[in-house]
Amino acid sequence: MQRALEFLGDLRPAFVAHLAERLTETLCASTQALADAAGLQAPIQAHSALLFLLERGPASLAEMARTDGQSHQLLSSRLKPLEKLELVERFADPHDARRRPYQLTRSGEAEARTIQAAIGAHARAMEDLFAETGVNLVTVLDDALEALRVRTLRDRIGSPQ
Repeated sequence: MQRALEFLGDLRPAFVAHLAERLTETLCASTQALADAAGLQAPIQAHSALLFLLERGPASLAEMARTDGQSHQLLSSRLKPLEKLELVERFADPHDARRRPYQLTRSGEAEARTIQAAIGAHARAMEDLFAETGVNLVTVLDDALEALRVRTLRDRIGSPQ
């Protein structure tokens, strides 16, 4: 089996972000094909936002970002297509004029429920991949993100000379 960037030898670990991006692209393409086959409209990168609103109800951008640890900018870019597809909408909070939370529309709720019904099979397929590779990617990614939060790559390399 030919491995990506194998020519780099001992330097290959420095390109883990490139390898992770290739994995992400492969997984997203597969997931998008499944979503297309199921007749889903929402971009796959926005499925978690739909599920969040289905599970938790209306929430502001800040509340959603804080709960998931995402940047406001990233979450906003994921919600815009959902607004255009009329799967989510914003409304004025009657208790706080400054707050404009997002909520699912009727078609958004139907879309989220379809995603919810299909996601179990997707999770089982990922568990099968983890068993095949002997690596639980969710655990590894969580651990790596936390380790980098505590001690950045810059800290690990040290100050440039």
